[in-house]
Amino acid sequence: MYALNSKQELQAKVAVILGRVSSKPQEDGYSIDGQVNKGRDYCERKGLKIIQEYTFHESSTRGNRPKFFEMINFIKKQKEPVALICDKVDRLQRGFKEAPIIEELRKSGKLEIHLITENQVLHKNSTSQDLMVYNMWVMMAQNYTDCLSDNIKRSHNEMISQGRVFTKLRVGYKRSGEKNKDIIIDESCAFLIRKLFVEYSTGLYSIDEIHTKAKEWGLKNRKTGKPFDRSNIGKILQDEFYIGIEVINKGTKNEIQYKHIYPHLISDELFDKCRRVREGKGNNHSNKIKDYRHALFKGMIKCKNCGCTVTPEPPKKGKYIYLRPKPKNGCNCKQINEEVANKLVEEVLKSMTIPEDVLSMYLDRLKQRFDTQQQEETIQQQLKEKDLENARKRLDRLVDLYLAEDIDKETYDKKKAELTREVSLLESQITNFNNNSEEVHISMKLLLEVVSRIYELYASSEIDRKRKILKLVFPNFWLDGRNLSYDIKKPFDEFIKKAYYLLNWRLGDSNS
Repeated sequence: MYALNSKQELQAKVAVILGRVSSKPQEDGYSIDGQVNKGRDYCERKGLKIIQEYTFHESSTRGNRPKFFEMINFIKKQKEPVALICDKVDRLQRGFKEAPIIEELRKSGKLEIHLITENQVLHKNSTSQDLMVYNMWVMMAQNYTDCLSDNIKRSHNEMISQGRVFTKLRVGYKRSGEKNKDIIIDESCAFLIRKLFVEYSTGLYSIDEIHTKAKEWGLKNRKTGKPFDRSNIGKILQDEFYIGIEVINKGTKNEIQYKHIYPHLISDELFDKCRRVREGKGNNHSNKIKDYRHALFKGMIKCKNCGCTVTPEPPKKGKYIYLRPKPKNGCNCKQINEEVANKLVEEVLKSMTIPEDVLSMYLDRLKQRFDTQQQEETIQQQLKEKDLENARKRLDRLVDLYLAEDIDKETYDKKKAELTREVSLLESQITNFNNNSEEVHISMKLLLEVVSRIYELYASSEIDRKRKILKLVFPNFWLDGRNLSYDIKKPFDEFIKKAYYLLNWRLGDSNS
């Protein structure tokens, strides 16, 4: 395809060999080692001295191509012409984006391009015909990439219409096998993801604290084997994939959302709790720059008689913080010392203390109940899966009857709608079988562990966490004259009543 007019046209005596694949998986089909060995043989035949070899996994169409420009900068620094040895033109470029840079080096005599497979050499004296042929090779390489991109887009659109995903696997999921590439729950780590959501939903932990907990539990990145960093934990807690929604190009004008067909790892309610906790933290971020040491009970206490809000006032000369009401209609509500309210809270929290031996026994009972319930649900799930299989078979038979014209279109449409609803309902029931029971188990276990040390947690916390604990346990405080009373949320009231009799609780209660 290319023939030299004279030996003087080629000036390069030294060579740089380029070996490139677009990604690591492509290396098996187009070996970098094979490209480099081919380049070495070529240099030996042509009498070129190899001064550098560049091998890398890098796309020629996406990103900034840092390795490519590292090679170009190396060539620019050489004092003599350099022959760049490539197996094929598409190893160097799949488009004209870098053409001005390459052309400038070629015209200056700094660069010669040797394409082994195409048997083509470009240098500073190349003819217009040589350049046209080279540009045709580049155009063909670009056309291949464009066609591939079109095929990928069509494939992605088809997968979206089917509710399937083509993005990376989330932690908590795995492929079902070599031949069956379906996505299923990975029970070896799914329970840790559920635990992550459950604990964060309490509002007692910041992202930093929940990140530390995830490390302690052993939650790790599947590829690196290392714990997730803080930002990745935050992304997991915001990932809607766990509730059945896939989001592509999130936050851009090309964002696409659709429902996927794979099992949900957590419930919508739990995800929404975490979202509210997260948004609440964002709204209160500005509070950190102010002095809120006196605001422990801010907005939490109301007068039982006139309904006015009791406002904490910062200490002036003394060390005491007073909670002052603004009485309405001649009400006799009086100010109280914040310490009075704090002591009342501490007494309530102390009354919830669970002895360690009782806690241990109850956790054992809880686990036994959960294991039994899982076995029962597994049996029920198998029955539902059989029902689902039968429903799908009936749907297939219905299609066959319609195609054979044994039933009319009206009957077909009516029966199809009924069977489709039945299939959708069974799929939803199967998806949620084990997830809900595990969330309840994790929530109850967490509740017991938190309550067992809630006084210790409260006493050792800063104001912001103390307020979270107060809101978690006490929905309301009431001031009647100088007397302070409270309401307490369920199930914390049960801990006050039965702190030493937890083993009498009915573990089978669906409302537990």
